[in-house]
Amino acid sequence: MPLINAILDMEFLGALFFGAMFLGLILVFVLVVYMSAISPLFAKRLDPVLFNTRWFTISELGIYTVWPFSLMKILYYVLFITFPKFSRRKRFKDIPTDLDISLNMVVLSQICLILYFLTLLCGLVFAVVGGYVYFFYDTPTN
Repeated sequence: MPLINAILDMEFLGALFFGAMFLGLILVFVLVVYMSAISPLFAKRLDPVLFNTRWFTISELGIYTVWPFSLMKILYYVLFITFPKFSRRKRFKDIPTDLDISLNMVVLSQICLILYFLTLLCGLVFAVVGGYVYFFYDTPTN
């Protein structure tokens, strides 16, 4: 049986649930690969400015060098580049405004932010539909 026939024979909520799950898994994989690819570019230019002992403790800096937590470090870069006024209000109050941020870095960070939001949207659809089906959906009797 081809995959399209299996999807067409499914109920709408089941197709939405599994579609959100598979799309979310694909987006998570793409996001991790993309973030790992852009990490050296951002780290080379922004690590001396952002990730030093002025704003972070030694233990935080050590945590952000290990792989799964280094993805959070990229989130700091993306938010700092995409929303500079917002990030300067909180932790980075006295950071210089004349940083070497090119247009390529802005575009790459906006793409990363779009991937974040799409992954979040798939996760929300997965959770809401799954919760609805688990708690409120009655199976039709044939």
